[in-house]
Amino acid sequence: MMIGFLGLFSKAPDLGQLPLKRYLVNLSLGRLAFGVDGIHIDVHISPQVRTAVKRAAAAAMIRHGRLEGFFEEGKKEPREHERIALRQVCTEALRDGIHRAKSESEVQIDFLGQAALAKLVLEEVRNEYRKAVASLEALVRASELSRNYDQMEWLRAKEKLAEIKQSRRRIVRLAGEELFHVLADVQARNLRDIRESNFPAEYILPDGFFINPTLHVDDVTDDFLLMEAYVLIGRRADEPDNFSCLKAIIDAIVAKTGLAREGRGGEQKEAVEPGEEGPASAGDRTDHWLMESENIDLMFNCFDTRERYRKAKQGKEAKAALHELRARIRIQERMLALCYRRFKKSGLLKPITAAYEMKAVYRSCCPPLRPVQVREYLVKRKARRSLARELKRRKLDGSILADLQATIRRVKGCTTRKKQEHLLSFLKDFLRYHRDRENGRLLRRAMDAVNLVTDEKMLLLSKKNRLLYEYLLPEERGKEEKPIISHVIIKADIRGSMDITHTMRAKGLNPASYFSLNFFDPISEIIRDYNASKVFIEGDAIILSIFENEDTAQGWYSVARACGLAVSMLHIVQHCNEKNLKHDLPALELGIGICYKPSPPAFLFDGDSRIMISHAINLADRLSSCDKRLRKRFRNGARPFNLSVYQHVRDEDLQTTADDLSLRYNVNGIELDPEGFAKLSREINLNRIAYPAEGNGEVTLYTGKVPTLSGTYQRIVIREAPVLKVNPVSLEVSGPTARKYYEVCTQPAIYQFVDTRA
Repeated sequence: MMIGFLGLFSKAPDLGQLPLKRYLVNLSLGRLAFGVDGIHIDVHISPQVRTAVKRAAAAAMIRHGRLEGFFEEGKKEPREHERIALRQVCTEALRDGIHRAKSESEVQIDFLGQAALAKLVLEEVRNEYRKAVASLEALVRASELSRNYDQMEWLRAKEKLAEIKQSRRRIVRLAGEELFHVLADVQARNLRDIRESNFPAEYILPDGFFINPTLHVDDVTDDFLLMEAYVLIGRRADEPDNFSCLKAIIDAIVAKTGLAREGRGGEQKEAVEPGEEGPASAGDRTDHWLMESENIDLMFNCFDTRERYRKAKQGKEAKAALHELRARIRIQERMLALCYRRFKKSGLLKPITAAYEMKAVYRSCCPPLRPVQVREYLVKRKARRSLARELKRRKLDGSILADLQATIRRVKGCTTRKKQEHLLSFLKDFLRYHRDRENGRLLRRAMDAVNLVTDEKMLLLSKKNRLLYEYLLPEERGKEEKPIISHVIIKADIRGSMDITHTMRAKGLNPASYFSLNFFDPISEIIRDYNASKVFIEGDAIILSIFENEDTAQGWYSVARACGLAVSMLHIVQHCNEKNLKHDLPALELGIGICYKPSPPAFLFDGDSRIMISHAINLADRLSSCDKRLRKRFRNGARPFNLSVYQHVRDEDLQTTADDLSLRYNVNGIELDPEGFAKLSREINLNRIAYPAEGNGEVTLYTGKVPTLSGTYQRIVIREAPVLKVNPVSLEVSGPTARKYYEVCTQPAIYQFVDTRA
C-alpha cells in the first residue's frame, strides 16, 4: 500500500545517515582541594592580569555607555590596545594553568583557571559600571555646588546618568560580552593546540563556551536579552510558549526519530568522573544532539540543502554526492513538516512569527515598553487597547502605532514558506538559548566555588598550607634554575662516514667542511627551538640532551621535543642531499636513537668543562646503530619503513644484562626506546591509527602534536612494531617476540595518511 503525502510527513525519519555530532561539556572542580575556609577553592590570578582586565573593562564600559566625553577627553591612545594587552596576559596565565594541570595530571586545574578568569572579568565589568555611575553622580553634585555653575554641563551629566541607569542591563551585558569574546578568542586561537597536545577531546571546553549572553544578566528569562540575543518567548508558567513547554515539544518530536537512544553508530559515551555529576542535561539524552548548533541545520534546514543541491547539479558533481543531498533534503523536509504541524496545532506559529517580524520596530518603543508587551499587541487583539493607551500616555503613539499595525499585517500575510523559515530560525535560536542556559549554569556553579584571593595574609596562609592555585605569568614564577629531574639523549650517527671521507678526498674536497655545512651547522641552528643542547660532537656523530627541571611544567615535553627535533634533523639532511646530488657529491644517511631516563644525569668537571655521565648515552648509541650485514641485505630493496629491530640471542641472555643486544637496520630511521614512548604518551595526547600493510595486515601508528619553544606545533607519528627473532647466523626470521620497538616516522606518505584521519 502506498503511503500518502500527509502520511509520509507525519512519520519521523531515521536520522542515522546524517553526520550528527554530540555536544559534550565536562566541567567539574570536584577533585580540587578546598581553600582555608573549607568551602571555596582559593585562586590567585596574576596581578598583571587583574590590571589588564580592569583597564579593558573600563574601556568597554566607556564605549558601550557612550561616556567618552565625560571620562576620556584628550585621550588619544586607541582602546584596542587594552584588548591586545588583555589577550596577551590571559594567554600566558591560562597557559600556566595548562602546564600545572599537565604536571599534576589533573585537568580540573585548567578548568579552575578558566572559571576563575571568567569570574574576575564579570566582577570587574560590574565594578566599572558602579564606578561610572559614582563618577557621574559626583560630577552632577560638583556642578550643583560650583560657583561657576554651568547649567548645560549639569543637564548633560544628569541626562547621561539617567540614561546609563535605565540601560544598566544592556551596557553591562555588552561590555561583558566584549571581554568574553577576547577570552573565547584566546581559547580558540592561542590555547587549543596546547590543550589538544595534552588532554583528550572530551576535557576541552568547546570554542564558543564563553560566548554566552546569559552570563552577563541576572535574569536569564529577561525579554530584552531574549529579543536581542535569541528569540522572544513567554515567561509565565501559564503561557503556552514558555521555555519548558517549547522544550518538551521539541524533545517529543526528536525522540520519535530514535535519536534519544544512548549512543549512535559507535559513538562513545561521555566520560564522567566517579562521584561527579554528568553534563547539565544528562537525564535528557536528546540534548547531546540538540545543543550542537550544526546539527539543527543538518536535521531541519532543507532550504540551504536545496540550494546546495541546485549548485551541485549545475556543477555536474558526482551522482553519489547528488544522491546524498537528495536524501538529506527528504529527511529535512519531513522533520520541518513535523515541527510545522505540531507548532501550528499548538497555536505557537503566530507568536513565533511575530517575534521575528517585530525585530525591525520594537527598539523605537523599548524601553520604556518591554518587548513582550509589543508581541502581545501583535498577536492578542485584547491587548491592543491597553498598550495604545500606554503609548499615548508616554507620548509615543505617533509613528509607533502605524509601524505596529504594519507589522500586524506582515504577520497575517506571511506565506507558509516564510513561516517555515521563521520556525527554522526559532529552532536554532531557541536551542542555542537552551545550550547557553545550561553552559551558564555549569560555569556559574564553578565560579561560585572560586575564591579570588587578593589579601596578602590570606594569600600567605593559603600558600603555606599548599591550598592555593596560582595562575601567573612566566616572569612571576621566578627565574632561579630548578634541579634536573629527568633527561633525554638524542644521538645522530652518520652512516658510511669513512666511505664519504674517502670520496671527498678523492675529489680534492674537504670532508670536515662537508659534514659541518650539511650536518652539524644546520642542526645547531634549530636545537634551541626544542630546548636541546649539545653534549659533545664526534667526527661523524652528534649527541644532544634535553633536560626537565623541577617545578617547570612548561618544559616537560622532553621526549616529544626530542622526536620533533630528530624528524627536523632528517629533513634538513634530506634537503641538503637534494642539492649535493645535483653536484655529484655523496648523500648523507643517518641513524638516530632517542633514550629517556626519569632521573638526572651525573656530571664531572674537567676545569670549566662539564662532562655528562648517563647510561642513556650508551643506549642511544645502540638505538642509532645499524648492523652491516642487515644494511647490505636491505640496501637495494624497497622498504616502507626505515627501521627494523631483531633479536638474535636467547631470552636468558637478554635478562642478564642492562645493555641492548638487538640487531638493527637503521638507515634514515629514528628509534625511540620503550621507556621514552611511555613518557611521550604522558606528555602529549596520542591518537592510535591503524595503517594498512601488505597482505591485509595493519601497522599500529600513534600521532600527536609537539609544542616547540617558538610557539608552533609539529605533528609526529610513531610506529609500534614487534621485535622479530632471527637466526644469529643466517638472519632468517622465525617469528615475533613479545618485545616492541618504536620508530619515529618521517615518510611523507604516512603523514598524508595520518592527516586525513587525525
